[in-house]
Amino acid sequence: MADDVARPRMALWLRLVLFASLALNLAVAGVVVGGVLRGHDGFHPPPRGRDFVTPYTRAFTDEERRELGGRLRAAYERDRPERDRPDRDGFVGGYRRGLDVLKTMPFSAEAFAETLSDQSAEAERRQQMGQTVLTDYLAAMSDEDRAAYAARLEVQFEELSKRFKRFREDRDHK
Repeated sequence: MADDVARPRMALWLRLVLFASLALNLAVAGVVVGGVLRGHDGFHPPPRGRDFVTPYTRAFTDEERRELGGRLRAAYERDRPERDRPDRDGFVGGYRRGLDVLKTMPFSAEAFAETLSDQSAEAERRQQMGQTVLTDYLAAMSDEDRAAYAARLEVQFEELSKRFKRFREDRDHK
């Protein structure tokens, strides 16, 4: 019998208000989550160390970035025989060696420093390969494409200058 009782329908205007409230709450939540994921103001610290190439790569179009990435992967593949030599332990192997040194008693600071030096040399070699691929890619561009790239790069440099300035200001205020 309880099934026969009719429930009163919610007024259309009340349903619209509830829907609008839900939509607004979801929009606010999206903004908050986006802000947390990006940082409070979208600020990222300026590139350091080997990250200096970031503005150069960000200035490429998506298509150019894909093409450059393909050329870089091809260069790494051509380098595979050098990386796979038996006397080399590869990128991950360097971390394994570092871990092994850390576990060895007594600890050898010299052995750990040598491991870090080897890893740095490997990273330098890979960085040099990337620089060569980038330089060759830019040299193969037409003058017009290179000028368009330079214009986009200038925007990246201006953004980077602003980030450095904000980074220094934030650091100096702490």
